[in-house]
Amino acid sequence: MIRSLYTATTGMRVQQHKIDSIGNNIANVSTTGYKSSRPDFKETLYDVMEIRPAYAQTNLLIGNGVRVGSVQRIFTQGSLKQTGNSLDLALEGLGFFAIGAEDDQTLYTRDGTFKLSYMPDGQARLDNMEGYPILDQYGQPIYFDGDTREENIVINQDGTIYLTDEYGSYYQGTLGVYSFTDPNSLQSIRASYFMATEGSGEPTPALDTKVIQGYLEQSNVDLSREMTDLIMAQRAYQLNSRMIQTADEMEKQANNLRG
Repeated sequence: MIRSLYTATTGMRVQQHKIDSIGNNIANVSTTGYKSSRPDFKETLYDVMEIRPAYAQTNLLIGNGVRVGSVQRIFTQGSLKQTGNSLDLALEGLGFFAIGAEDDQTLYTRDGTFKLSYMPDGQARLDNMEGYPILDQYGQPIYFDGDTREENIVINQDGTIYLTDEYGSYYQGTLGVYSFTDPNSLQSIRASYFMATEGSGEPTPALDTKVIQGYLEQSNVDLSREMTDLIMAQRAYQLNSRMIQTADEMEKQANNLRG
């Protein structure tokens, strides 16, 4: 009885984890550049029976439930939505924008909702909506003259930035767009931020990724699938709960018979 209680408990635990993951996906269905996540389940260690049935070549194995093995990020391309804003940028491919965060940390994101922030020294800096600087190919913030207007900024698909006026166009720098050997090993920091880890590998220039100006990448959450998975996870949770109740009732009956 104790084994069945433990097995059902592990089942409830992993289904609750799945429900939480689905809930997080649904909550971020409108988050720019968000990548959905999905937990992978693995079986716990088996117990080997000492008695081998006549028909079996090996001793029978008894399972002890399930556990969460890992949480996978689904890095499929989200749809692109045209905004007409020259500082809204989308990525086509597996690259990430680089963001300068606190404590000299570099974060990576697919959210290309950018703006110009006007600095006390009279310069304008390319930032995201939280005020973090967008980094160039050398890991440095990108600056413009203080009188720069957003509509005069042109960003090509290779990430090169030009400032245009009536006299021509002038090179201002190149966006840092990076890829990783194993993006699934990136550490998730809030909804759309990631941090490099030893498992993800070092960031390298994402040469096959295109920067699309005037567009934003939408979340890749498939709402219909998430709702279907949610119903299935809730049912599995209920079945495991019922299993615990049944095992408890059987234990009580066994105790009554002994008494």
